This record gives sequence, structure tokens and C-alpha cells, in this order.
Amino acid sequence: MNWTPNPIFYACIAKDTTILAEFNSKDEHLSDLAKKCIEKTPAFHSVFSHTVHGKTYMFFIHDPFVYFGIFDESLEKHNCLLFLKSVKDEFTSMVGKMSPRFSSHCFQGEFSSVFHRLVASSSELDAVNCQREKPDVLSDDDVSSGSMLPRVRYDWNKQVMVVLSLDFMVCVGLFVTWLWVCNGFQCIAN
Repeated sequence: MNWTPNPIFYACIAKDTTILAEFNSKDEHLSDLAKKCIEKTPAFHSVFSHTVHGKTYMFFIHDPFVYFGIFDESLEKHNCLLFLKSVKDEFTSMVGKMSPRFSSHCFQGEFSSVFHRLVASSSELDAVNCQREKPDVLSDDDVSSGSMLPRVRYDWNKQVMVVLSLDFMVCVGLFVTWLWVCNGFQCIAN
């Protein structure tokens, strides 16, 4: 597993489609991308994630707020969710002390240091997890690049041959039973 020094690229807290606070460690276009993702928050979910092009996009939905993050795919999904739950806990404790009016980036000043602290603690956790040995797992990249294709094709061919052999034996058994019941081909002659 490749370890990324900061596997959390982006995180935000939103109410409906209004982003209340955000953390962006990569580049400015992630904010625009996150806004589009927040606008399409999946309905009827409490947690939703999607991994594509080396990034995991995760929603943690706790009505009326949405906690959204963009992570490096090397960060395991349960760690992504733990991070978003930590953001929720911090935000809930902060909002519980006040009754704010929600507007765009209204918590940016107060929550910026919280984001940085949570990102730093999450990076330390990821570094520890990366040092552990992990079993080899077939990834989508291995299959799409073709490195596992000959092995998969061999296994598939072997399974097909076993099924065809079993089918042939069943057919032969049924034919022999039919010959025995009909005393040869006398059933056809009548």
C-alpha cells in the first residue's frame, strides 16, 4: 500500500447545499467539485462512498447536515468514516453552544483549526495502519491492466471443463437408464 502524507484532500460540513466550513489541502477546483457533489447528496442514505481515479468520495449524512470528504484511495473507508464522524462530533459540540444562522462558510473561522487538528491525527493513524502487513488482494487495476488476466482465464477454463464433464456424465447416465428401461431401442420401434 502506498502511503500518502496527507490522505485527506478535502472535507466540509454542509446544510442542504450551503457549505458551512471546509478544509482543502490540494487545490481550488476541489471546492467546486465538492459543491457539485453536495448538490447531488444521495437521498435515503446515512453513509455513501464512491472510489474513482484514485480518490474516495464519502458522504456521512446526519440530517440536516452533510459531512463530505475527498480522500486518497489508500485511506481505508472505515478510517474515512471515522474522520467524518469526528468532524460531526466536533461540529455538534460547537453548534450546541450557540444558535447560529447558517450561511455560506459561517463556521470557517472557528472550524479551521479543528479541521487541521483532525487531519493531523488522522494522518498519524494512517501512517501506523500502513506499517502493518496486509494480504495481497486482487485490485481493479490488476484486472484492468491485464496482469491477472491469464490466471483468471485459466481458472475459468478449468471450471468450464469440470461443468461440461459433469454434464456429459449425467447425459450418459440418463441414456444408459433409458436403454435399460426400454430394453434397448424397442421403445422407438413401437
